[in-house]
Amino acid sequence: MDARSGRTALLGLLVSAAFLYLAFRNVPLAELGTALRRVDVRWLAGAIAISFVLMLFRTWRWQLELQPLVAVGFGSLWVVTAVSYLSINLLPARLGEVTRPWLLSRRAAVTFSNVVGNLVVEKTMDAVVTLLYMLLGLATIEHLPGWVRTGAKFPAVGAAILVAVVLLLYWRGEAFVDRWVLGVLPERFGSAVKRVTGSVVAGMRILPNPTLLLAVFALSLALWSLPILSSYLMIRAFHFSLPFSAAVVVFIFIGFGTALPNVPGMFGPYQYACILALGLFGIDQVDALAYGLTLNAVQFFTLLIQGLLAMSLGGVRFADLRVARSE
Repeated sequence: MDARSGRTALLGLLVSAAFLYLAFRNVPLAELGTALRRVDVRWLAGAIAISFVLMLFRTWRWQLELQPLVAVGFGSLWVVTAVSYLSINLLPARLGEVTRPWLLSRRAAVTFSNVVGNLVVEKTMDAVVTLLYMLLGLATIEHLPGWVRTGAKFPAVGAAILVAVVLLLYWRGEAFVDRWVLGVLPERFGSAVKRVTGSVVAGMRILPNPTLLLAVFALSLALWSLPILSSYLMIRAFHFSLPFSAAVVVFIFIGFGTALPNVPGMFGPYQYACILALGLFGIDQVDALAYGLTLNAVQFFTLLIQGLLAMSLGGVRFADLRVARSE
């Protein structure tokens, strides 16, 4: 890990520690244990099932996104996806993000830069879809704090900027490099930059295909509805008498909280976000913390199980993840 990644990891550790303190402050552990034992395993099983299905949706969507680039079997792509999300949830400072393009570039006829370009489009799609769900929640749910509505402006602006940057990169990226970059770099560096830029842009071939782009957008809407549904099933598991809109609020608050630097697994901001969200509906801190711990554990351990299974099936070792990070 380089110095910059080390600083990012340290910042994430400090942020997570601060939010864990806020989450557990004034919470008697005996009462927390009682709240955790109250969970209804039938609804809990539904939330667990959704977390497993979520990886299948991620793989299906990525298979569609890759169609203009390369044909990859669903099983092979599931292995890469599951291992990548395991890396993201185990490695600090989001270093696991490089695993997906690195691993696929070694298992299919695409370059690392091709996959990066493809994933840039995917991340942009994710930003737009999650923003739509946030705006839907803000428009339909009353009595939200003013800071929540004000805070929503930042992801809205961020998503708009991201869409604009991606479109400009696709249509004018290579021309920009030719005009403004190659002239100021030594030839050996300039040719490398041009090659990488062209490869990244090539990875965005889904953009001029409106039918495929619409299919990916529809699948993204379905994919991002699953965490909201999982949050609602967990509400039922804890016997909270709350409307479905409460799950949307939990989704919004978790989105805000986990956007901050944090440790792998998102422990700390995740739990405190649940406390704030459910507190708006009259749920006390002990019950909300039990809810946040359980929902976070379901998502973390289902990713862990699938990732370890994928590593075994795909012949991927932890040493490979270290190589991906170093390269």
